Amino acid sequence: MTRFGLPAASLSPSTRRALRRIALLAALFFLGLAAAWARLELRLRVVGAPPPSDVFVLPAPGAARMLAAGFTEAAADAVWARSLVYHGEKFAKKLDPKNLHAYLDALTTLDPMFRSPYAWSGYAVPFAHWSGVPQPADLDYAVRLLRLGLDRFPNDPELHGILGYQLYYELPRWVKDPEIVLRAKVEGAEHLRRQAQLGGGPPWLVLSAATALEKLNLDDVAARHLEQSAYAIDDPELRAQVLARLARLRRSADVEATRVAAETLLGVARDRLPWLTANQVLLLGDPESQARMAAGLNPEPFVEDRP
Repeated sequence: MTRFGLPAASLSPSTRRALRRIALLAALFFLGLAAAWARLELRLRVVGAPPPSDVFVLPAPGAARMLAAGFTEAAADAVWARSLVYHGEKFAKKLDPKNLHAYLDALTTLDPMFRSPYAWSGYAVPFAHWSGVPQPADLDYAVRLLRLGLDRFPNDPELHGILGYQLYYELPRWVKDPEIVLRAKVEGAEHLRRQAQLGGGPPWLVLSAATALEKLNLDDVAARHLEQSAYAIDDPELRAQVLARLARLRRSADVEATRVAAETLLGVARDRLPWLTANQVLLLGDPESQARMAAGLNPEPFVEDRP
């Protein structure tokens, strides 16, 4: 198979020769570019100019995408590698990574569906400054980039978890405006709840997300979260803790009916689809079946035999 998914046998000899020439020319081009860059860096050091690593040479993100001439993913890979090296160099040398945001803007414009930069930025950008103290601009940028990532990957539990952590736990440590902190905590708690709902993170995250909601006096939201989560938990001990918390928050809840429905779902999952967890069975169901489960009804129609 070729890189483009075509069987090698389907290419004519002349086409294969042409592709080999192109690959050779590309390799020579990049080798020449690397040699020219090294020579430029040596000359600049001799005359006392700043090294090329301190010179941001990428065009505006939109122009970079156009200049990539269709090879946007390859260009994004190159910018991604450069971003990682740039971040590490600046941190090691205790210098301000003033161009890091620009690199990441170019990267996410070149390849919007490249997921790794969004997750990496959520961890690395807030602490990009060599002091280890988050800078306001870096915190704001990391949150913006994570939101952008979730626009493109709305069901990614890790991105929900990173954004939830930054908004609920990290941002309030450095921002003193109570209104901003409250809005951040409310949004962060929702992302933590969503992460738990999607099955991301450790099992105890279900209870942790409920605690985050309770601390904001969002008891009804926390109760709904616990009720929905009970159906997606395989561990009977954890399910008992979830139902006990639910009973405390919502005394009118029929905890016993929820427990029976959850155990029925788990039984169906183990008998009919043993390679799936209860959470996966629930996530794969249609809205009508999910509504039946929420009502405590038998989930038998939820899992259908497939040829």
